Amino acid sequence: MPSRQQDAIKAREDKERSTLEAQTYANDIGPKAEGEALAEVEKAKAYSAQITFKAQGDAERFRKLLVEYEQATAVTRERLHLETLEAVLSTTKKVIVDSKGSNVIYLPLDKLMDQGSRNDRARQVPEVSVTRSPDFEPADASGGGDRSRGAR
Repeated sequence: MPSRQQDAIKAREDKERSTLEAQTYANDIGPKAEGEALAEVEKAKAYSAQITFKAQGDAERFRKLLVEYEQATAVTRERLHLETLEAVLSTTKKVIVDSKGSNVIYLPLDKLMDQGSRNDRARQVPEVSVTRSPDFEPADASGGGDRSRGAR
């Protein structure tokens, strides 16, 4: 009989312990999840505002450009063309040169630049740092390098 009572008591204690563990877990995970959800909502709002402001800025830039275009169509068109070429070609390392004829010369500058930087790195001499110990005594050039520490 006492073992049955002990088993019943132990089962009740295990149930209470499991209930407390579950409650502790719920108290821990709930606020964390709410915080993460709020952070995601704020991040989405910030992204939305960023995109909206960028679109508004682009629209205002276009309106100003339209006024310039209406005043000087050819000049504005040429300027836009050159700005676009500059934006696109500034990120590339390859150059194509037209020699005022039907022949086009391709210069693989990216490969030449890579070879040059590899050669430069191969030619570099490693830096050497020399420090002198506080108790270092240089040998006497006249051959008297056998001095003891006391005979200075």
